[in-house]
Amino acid sequence: MKPLDNIKLFTCNTICLIVAAAILLSLILIGCSGKEVLSSDKRIPDNPVFIPHLGDTGDDISVQGEKINDSNNGIDTVPDGDWIRIQWQRIDDPDIDHMKIYRYGDYAPLMVVDSLSRSQIKSQEFLDKQIQQLNPVGQKWSYYGELYLTNGYYSTSDTVSYHLLEKPFLTAPQNNVYASPDELEFKWLRTEDALHYRVLVFNADYEYIWHKDFYPIEDSDYKILYSGPDLTPYTDQKIIWRVDSFGSLINQDNITISGAESQENIINLIADP
Repeated sequence: MKPLDNIKLFTCNTICLIVAAAILLSLILIGCSGKEVLSSDKRIPDNPVFIPHLGDTGDDISVQGEKINDSNNGIDTVPDGDWIRIQWQRIDDPDIDHMKIYRYGDYAPLMVVDSLSRSQIKSQEFLDKQIQQLNPVGQKWSYYGELYLTNGYYSTSDTVSYHLLEKPFLTAPQNNVYASPDELEFKWLRTEDALHYRVLVFNADYEYIWHKDFYPIEDSDYKILYSGPDLTPYTDQKIIWRVDSFGSLINQDNITISGAESQENIINLIADP
């Protein structure tokens, strides 16, 4: 073999070795990089925890040292409309992207109600107003969520449910009337699906003042006289009252998970004449 041929062969072999080494190094780097990405991308968030109905304002129930009220009692109805509010425990994962809310009813198919942003998730509650379009009264409504991370992976919450009843209609005192504390008698119309009612009174800051339960019997007059704490300190102020209704569905903690809340009426308290 001529010297020139030896040089060409050496050069060719050297180039081939360099190319092969470069390819091998690239494969190694890609492999290592791929393992890191897959390890991160496959992380699944902790399951979001939706809060079942824990009780109703006026119940002698505490959650983490705070008495049950309208803002901490889990899935529930609201005074504003035939809507349902759901709540979940705080979620601190820094890689949260969004959460899908699902809903289905006794006669309504499963559907996605909304997709909540990271900031909306932090509010720890969602008010389902769209449900009012489905003639929701008389059905049990169930909700769950899918919590998504920025990597696309998600986890699913438990399911919480509540049965929606007809709203009680308040007749007296009418909204925004002026009345003295010794004149207070609360009246409302009977609903077809309630087993008992609860009259609730709050101050202007929605702090609980008093409640009384009402169990109707045949030919009952749907009215209750105020018999709570002295209202004199609230003279020249507003108080708020409403009526909650409750049905027959009971959960494992003996708490009613069917009901409705009436609209709220304001009373302007004045001194006794």
